[in-house]
Amino acid sequence: MPTQAKGRLIIIGGHEDRDPEGERTILKEVASAATKSNNRMVLITVATEMPGQVADEYATAFRSLDIELEPLDIRSREDACDEANVRKIERAAAIFFTGGDQLRITSQIGDSPSFRCIRERYHAGATVVGTSAGAAAMSGTMIVGGTSDSSFRIGALDMAPGLNFLPDSVVDSHFAERGRIGRLAGAVAQNPRNLGLGIDEDTAIVVEREKRFRVIGSGAVYVVDGSTISYSNLAEQHADDIVTIHAARVHILGQGSAFDLSERLPIEPADSGR
Repeated sequence: MPTQAKGRLIIIGGHEDRDPEGERTILKEVASAATKSNNRMVLITVATEMPGQVADEYATAFRSLDIELEPLDIRSREDACDEANVRKIERAAAIFFTGGDQLRITSQIGDSPSFRCIRERYHAGATVVGTSAGAAAMSGTMIVGGTSDSSFRIGALDMAPGLNFLPDSVVDSHFAERGRIGRLAGAVAQNPRNLGLGIDEDTAIVVEREKRFRVIGSGAVYVVDGSTISYSNLAEQHADDIVTIHAARVHILGQGSAFDLSERLPIEPADSGR
Protein backbone atom coordinates (compact mmCIF):
# COMPACT_ATOMS: atom_id res chain seq x y z
CA MET A 1 0.00 0.00 0.00
CA PRO A 2 1.22 3.58 -0.66
CA THR A 3 2.76 5.33 2.32
CA GLN A 4 0.48 7.95 3.83
CA ALA A 5 1.77 11.46 3.19
CA LYS A 6 2.98 13.41 6.21
CA GLY A 7 2.39 16.78 4.56
CA ARG A 8 -0.75 18.83 4.18
CA LEU A 9 -2.67 20.26 1.24
CA ILE A 10 -4.16 23.74 1.16
CA ILE A 11 -6.59 23.95 -1.76
CA ILE A 12 -7.93 27.44 -2.43
CA GLY A 13 -10.94 28.50 -4.48
CA GLY A 14 -9.07 31.47 -5.97
CA HIS A 15 -8.94 35.22 -5.25
CA GLU A 16 -7.65 34.66 -1.72
CA ASP A 17 -7.14 37.85 0.24
CA ARG A 18 -3.57 39.07 -0.45
CA ASP A 19 -3.94 42.62 0.83
CA PRO A 20 -1.18 43.30 3.38
CA GLU A 21 -3.74 45.39 5.25
CA GLY A 22 -6.40 42.66 5.08
CA GLU A 23 -7.10 39.51 7.10
CA ARG A 24 -5.12 37.21 4.77
CA THR A 25 -6.59 34.22 6.64
CA ILE A 26 -5.52 31.70 4.00
CA LEU A 27 -2.06 33.11 3.37
CA LYS A 28 -1.44 33.15 7.12
CA GLU A 29 -2.35 29.44 7.21
CA VAL A 30 0.15 28.82 4.41
CA ALA A 31 2.82 30.83 6.20
CA SER A 32 2.16 29.03 9.46
CA ALA A 33 2.66 25.66 7.77
CA ALA A 34 5.91 26.79 6.15
CA THR A 35 7.42 28.44 9.21
CA LYS A 36 7.03 25.25 11.23
CA SER A 37 9.92 24.02 9.11
CA ASN A 38 12.39 26.37 7.39
CA ASN A 39 10.05 29.19 6.17
CA ARG A 40 11.07 28.66 2.53
CA MET A 41 8.30 28.54 -0.08
CA VAL A 42 8.57 27.92 -3.80
CA LEU A 43 5.97 29.74 -5.91
CA ILE A 44 5.37 27.75 -9.11
CA THR A 45 3.96 30.04 -11.80
CA VAL A 46 3.76 27.52 -14.66
CA ALA A 47 -0.02 28.00 -15.01
CA THR A 48 0.01 31.74 -15.67
CA GLU A 49 1.02 33.76 -18.73
CA MET A 50 2.13 36.61 -16.42
CA PRO A 51 4.65 34.89 -14.15
CA GLY A 52 6.59 38.02 -13.20
CA GLN A 53 3.51 40.02 -12.24
CA VAL A 54 2.00 37.13 -10.26
CA ALA A 55 5.28 36.47 -8.45
CA ASP A 56 5.52 40.15 -7.48
CA GLU A 57 1.97 40.14 -6.12
CA TYR A 58 2.63 37.13 -3.91
CA ALA A 59 5.99 38.51 -2.80
CA THR A 60 4.18 41.63 -1.56
CA ALA A 61 1.47 39.55 0.13
CA PHE A 62 3.90 37.27 1.97
CA ARG A 63 6.56 39.89 2.78
CA SER A 64 5.32 40.54 6.32
CA LEU A 65 4.56 36.87 7.07
CA ASP A 66 8.17 35.75 7.59
CA ILE A 67 8.24 33.70 4.38
CA GLU A 68 11.29 33.37 2.15
CA LEU A 69 9.54 33.25 -1.22
CA GLU A 70 11.36 31.87 -4.26
CA PRO A 71 9.56 32.12 -7.63
CA LEU A 72 9.99 29.11 -9.87
CA ASP A 73 8.78 29.75 -13.41
CA ILE A 74 8.62 26.54 -15.40
CA ARG A 75 7.76 27.24 -19.03
CA SER A 76 8.60 23.85 -20.56
CA ARG A 77 9.27 20.19 -19.87
CA GLU A 78 12.96 21.03 -20.12
CA ASP A 79 12.58 23.50 -17.24
CA ALA A 80 10.77 20.84 -15.19
CA CYS A 81 13.75 18.52 -15.67
CA ASP A 82 16.36 21.13 -14.78
CA GLU A 83 18.40 20.05 -11.74
CA ALA A 84 18.66 23.62 -10.43
CA ASN A 85 14.86 23.84 -10.29
CA VAL A 86 14.63 20.48 -8.55
CA ARG A 87 17.10 21.66 -5.91
CA LYS A 88 14.92 24.71 -5.20
CA ILE A 89 11.98 22.40 -4.52
CA GLU A 90 14.11 20.15 -2.31
CA ARG A 91 14.76 23.07 0.05
CA ALA A 92 11.11 24.20 0.29
CA ALA A 93 8.80 23.75 3.25
CA ALA A 94 5.85 24.75 1.06
CA ILE A 95 5.17 24.54 -2.69
CA PHE A 96 2.50 26.93 -4.02
CA PHE A 97 0.84 26.53 -7.46
CA THR A 98 -0.72 29.76 -8.74
CA GLY A 99 -3.78 30.21 -10.93
CA GLY A 100 -3.91 30.24 -14.73
CA ASP A 101 -4.42 27.15 -16.89
CA GLN A 102 -4.41 23.81 -15.08
CA LEU A 103 -3.46 21.92 -18.26
CA ARG A 104 -0.20 23.85 -18.30
CA ILE A 105 0.53 22.50 -14.82
CA THR A 106 -0.06 18.85 -15.65
CA SER A 107 1.41 18.90 -19.16
CA GLN A 108 4.62 20.70 -18.25
CA ILE A 109 5.26 19.29 -14.76
CA GLY A 110 3.49 15.92 -14.64
CA ASP A 111 5.88 12.97 -14.07
CA SER A 112 8.94 15.21 -14.37
CA PRO A 113 11.86 15.31 -11.90
CA SER A 114 10.32 18.50 -10.46
CA PHE A 115 6.99 16.78 -9.91
CA ARG A 116 8.58 13.70 -8.37
CA CYS A 117 10.49 15.97 -6.00
CA ILE A 118 7.28 17.77 -5.02
CA ARG A 119 5.67 14.43 -4.19
CA GLU A 120 8.67 13.35 -2.16
CA ARG A 121 8.61 16.62 -0.22
CA TYR A 122 4.87 16.23 0.38
CA HIS A 123 5.28 12.70 1.69
CA ALA A 124 8.12 13.91 3.92
CA GLY A 125 5.97 16.65 5.47
CA ALA A 126 5.98 19.69 3.17
CA THR A 127 2.80 21.64 2.44
CA VAL A 128 1.47 21.75 -1.14
CA VAL A 129 -0.82 24.67 -2.00
CA GLY A 130 -2.93 25.32 -5.08
CA THR A 131 -5.21 28.24 -5.91
CA SER A 132 -7.72 28.46 -8.78
CA ALA A 133 -6.11 26.42 -11.59
CA GLY A 134 -3.59 25.21 -9.02
CA ALA A 135 -6.53 23.95 -6.94
CA ALA A 136 -8.10 22.14 -9.89
CA ALA A 137 -4.81 20.34 -10.55
CA MET A 138 -4.61 18.94 -7.00
CA SER A 139 -7.33 16.33 -7.55
CA GLY A 140 -7.16 12.94 -9.22
CA THR A 141 -9.46 14.12 -12.00
CA MET A 142 -9.56 17.77 -13.00
CA ILE A 143 -12.05 19.90 -14.87
CA VAL A 144 -10.29 21.65 -17.75
CA GLY A 145 -13.26 23.23 -19.52
CA GLY A 146 -16.99 23.68 -19.36
CA THR A 147 -19.50 26.47 -19.03
CA SER A 148 -20.73 27.59 -15.64
CA ASP A 149 -24.43 27.48 -16.49
CA SER A 150 -26.53 26.41 -13.52
CA SER A 151 -28.38 24.01 -15.85
CA PHE A 152 -25.50 21.96 -17.16
CA ARG A 153 -25.41 20.17 -20.53
CA ILE A 154 -23.99 16.70 -21.00
CA GLY A 155 -21.44 17.60 -23.67
CA ALA A 156 -20.20 20.79 -22.01
CA LEU A 157 -17.56 19.24 -19.76
CA ASP A 158 -13.89 18.52 -20.47
CA MET A 159 -11.95 16.39 -17.99
CA ALA A 160 -8.33 15.30 -17.68
CA PRO A 161 -6.11 13.55 -15.11
CA GLY A 162 -4.84 15.83 -12.34
CA LEU A 163 -1.72 15.64 -10.19
CA ASN A 164 -3.56 13.29 -7.78
CA PHE A 165 -2.46 14.84 -4.51
CA LEU A 166 -6.10 14.36 -3.44
CA PRO A 167 -7.16 11.02 -4.97
CA ASP A 168 -10.75 10.10 -5.83
CA SER A 169 -11.82 13.72 -6.06
CA VAL A 170 -12.57 16.51 -8.48
CA VAL A 171 -12.13 20.17 -7.46
CA ASP A 172 -13.88 23.23 -8.90
CA SER A 173 -12.86 26.75 -7.84
CA HIS A 174 -14.54 30.22 -7.94
CA PHE A 175 -17.57 28.12 -7.11
CA ALA A 176 -20.53 30.23 -5.97
CA GLU A 177 -19.17 33.28 -7.78
CA ARG A 178 -19.38 31.54 -11.17
CA GLY A 179 -22.43 29.35 -10.58
CA ARG A 180 -20.64 26.03 -10.96
CA ILE A 181 -22.90 23.63 -9.03
CA GLY A 182 -24.24 22.07 -12.25
CA ARG A 183 -20.74 21.69 -13.66
CA LEU A 184 -19.42 19.96 -10.55
CA ALA A 185 -22.45 17.67 -10.27
CA GLY A 186 -21.96 16.68 -13.90
CA ALA A 187 -18.30 15.93 -13.26
CA VAL A 188 -19.17 13.72 -10.28
CA ALA A 189 -21.87 11.92 -12.25
CA GLN A 190 -19.28 10.92 -14.86
CA ASN A 191 -17.59 8.84 -12.16
CA PRO A 192 -19.39 8.79 -8.79
CA ARG A 193 -16.26 7.40 -7.13
CA ASN A 194 -14.91 10.95 -7.27
CA LEU A 195 -15.97 13.27 -4.47
CA GLY A 196 -16.81 16.72 -5.80
CA LEU A 197 -15.37 19.73 -3.95
CA GLY A 198 -16.61 23.17 -4.96
CA ILE A 199 -14.61 25.93 -3.23
CA ASP A 200 -15.65 29.57 -3.13
CA GLU A 201 -13.21 32.43 -3.63
CA ASP A 202 -11.15 33.45 -0.56
CA THR A 203 -11.94 30.00 0.87
CA ALA A 204 -9.77 26.91 1.25
CA ILE A 205 -9.72 23.39 2.55
CA VAL A 206 -6.77 22.25 4.66
CA VAL A 207 -6.22 18.51 4.17
CA GLU A 208 -4.06 16.69 6.69
CA ARG A 209 -2.75 13.13 6.22
CA GLU A 210 -5.31 12.55 3.44
CA LYS A 211 -7.97 11.71 6.04
CA ARG A 212 -9.97 14.87 6.66
CA PHE A 213 -10.13 18.53 5.83
CA ARG A 214 -11.20 21.70 7.58
CA VAL A 215 -12.56 24.86 5.97
CA ILE A 216 -11.00 28.32 6.34
CA GLY A 217 -11.81 31.65 4.72
CA SER A 218 -14.80 33.84 4.02
CA GLY A 219 -16.89 31.56 1.78
CA ALA A 220 -18.22 28.01 1.65
CA VAL A 221 -17.16 24.60 0.42
CA TYR A 222 -19.74 22.45 -1.37
CA VAL A 223 -19.23 18.68 -1.22
CA VAL A 224 -21.03 16.62 -3.88
CA ASP A 225 -21.12 12.90 -3.04
CA GLY A 226 -22.16 10.78 -6.00
CA SER A 227 -22.04 7.42 -4.21
CA THR A 228 -25.77 7.65 -3.54
CA ILE A 229 -26.78 8.54 -7.12
CA SER A 230 -29.68 6.31 -8.21
CA TYR A 231 -29.94 7.58 -11.80
CA SER A 232 -28.16 9.84 -14.27
CA ASN A 233 -28.72 10.35 -17.99
CA LEU A 234 -25.07 10.85 -18.99
CA ALA A 235 -24.86 7.58 -20.91
CA GLU A 236 -28.30 7.83 -22.50
CA GLN A 237 -28.92 11.26 -23.99
CA HIS A 238 -27.46 13.70 -26.52
CA ALA A 239 -24.60 16.05 -25.77
CA ASP A 240 -26.81 19.15 -25.67
CA ASP A 241 -29.35 17.67 -23.23
CA ILE A 242 -29.50 18.90 -19.64
CA VAL A 243 -27.72 16.66 -17.14
CA THR A 244 -30.24 14.82 -14.98
CA ILE A 245 -29.10 13.29 -11.68
CA HIS A 246 -31.16 11.68 -8.92
CA ALA A 247 -30.28 11.29 -5.23
CA ALA A 248 -26.83 12.88 -5.13
CA ARG A 249 -25.85 14.06 -1.65
CA VAL A 250 -24.64 17.64 -1.06
CA HIS A 251 -23.01 19.15 2.03
CA ILE A 252 -22.31 22.88 2.49
CA LEU A 253 -19.51 23.76 4.89
CA GLY A 254 -18.38 27.13 6.25
CA GLN A 255 -15.28 28.24 8.13
CA GLY A 256 -14.49 25.93 11.03
CA SER A 257 -16.37 22.98 9.54
CA ALA A 258 -14.55 19.71 8.99
CA PHE A 259 -15.12 16.69 6.75
CA ASP A 260 -14.04 13.05 6.98
CA LEU A 261 -12.80 11.99 3.54
CA SER A 262 -12.83 8.28 4.36
CA GLU A 263 -16.40 8.23 5.66
CA ARG A 264 -17.57 10.97 3.26
CA LEU A 265 -19.35 12.72 6.11
CA PRO A 266 -19.13 16.10 7.84
CA ILE A 267 -17.56 15.99 11.29
CA GLU A 268 -19.79 17.36 14.01
CA PRO A 269 -18.31 20.50 15.63
CA ALA A 270 -17.89 18.74 18.99
CA ASP A 271 -15.82 16.03 17.28
CA SER A 272 -13.76 18.19 14.92
CA GLY A 273 -10.79 18.40 17.28
CA ARG A 274 -10.46 14.67 17.72
